[in-house]
Amino acid sequence: MANATHSEESSEGESSIQSFLQYLRERPRLHKALIVGPPLTILTLFFALPLLSMLIISFRQGQIDGPFTLQNYTQFLTSDVYLTVVWRSLLISLEVTAIVTVIGYTLAYSIVRFTRHTTLLLLLVILPFWTSYIIRMYAWINILQSGGVLDSVLLLTNVVDKPIGLLYSQEAVLIGFAYVWLPLAVLPFYASLTNMDPALIDAAKDLGAGPLKAFFTVTLPTTANGVITGILLVFIPTFGSFITPRLLGGTSNVMIGMVIEEQFKSAFNWPFGAAIGLIVTILVVALLILGARAGGNLLAQGDDTQ
Repeated sequence: MANATHSEESSEGESSIQSFLQYLRERPRLHKALIVGPPLTILTLFFALPLLSMLIISFRQGQIDGPFTLQNYTQFLTSDVYLTVVWRSLLISLEVTAIVTVIGYTLAYSIVRFTRHTTLLLLLVILPFWTSYIIRMYAWINILQSGGVLDSVLLLTNVVDKPIGLLYSQEAVLIGFAYVWLPLAVLPFYASLTNMDPALIDAAKDLGAGPLKAFFTVTLPTTANGVITGILLVFIPTFGSFITPRLLGGTSNVMIGMVIEEQFKSAFNWPFGAAIGLIVTILVVALLILGARAGGNLLAQGDDTQ
């Protein structure tokens, strides 16, 4: 009796599910609403509304309930000081992206082509993500400060005759950024290299291409989409970062993220900070659009190579 009752309940449950699915099939608009509704609601609540709020605040003067004005935007766009900070942020972001791209692509290429311990090496690559960002930055402070670990090693090996103290310099900022974002770049590089057909390289060599020519005419174009993805994943967070340059660069390496943070936390000029934040957001979105278009074109070139 118990088994019969359980079978009847299961049949009724399956029948109810089938009826509900049939009900949705007959109402495609409701079906789409149930699929699209939850993610759209989340995006609206946690992305669109905060961005709209920041947009409204950016046109206020002095306080978030002040009169509407364009002063915040004109003040930023006509100030040599702030434009210099933007330029410095751009240069540092480009330098970090170049360093991480070269090291990360080399590392990913070596993992794919020259070793069988892929899982172990990938685990070592992502291992820093298991530690707090702040803790890692303080570790680098201990390494780069005058008389720190780096100076001790260099003095012990007679590479230098006095402490160099890289802390609070642009070099320290570059090292910190490269260390933080390297794992984030290696993963898309590795994924694109893994998906590449090795027979393409063999075919290029059979046609007389040397290792370098095969790399630049086959490997790099074929994996261009992953390369562009890694570049964007490094450049965009670097451009808006404020923790790393504050801890490792000091006051002489101010980046735009530090300016935004100061407007909200110290100057309490939220409208001005919101205006700068929106300008940075527009720049980031423009980079994403350019990256998406470049990735598509370069990927098509890679397909042509095939």
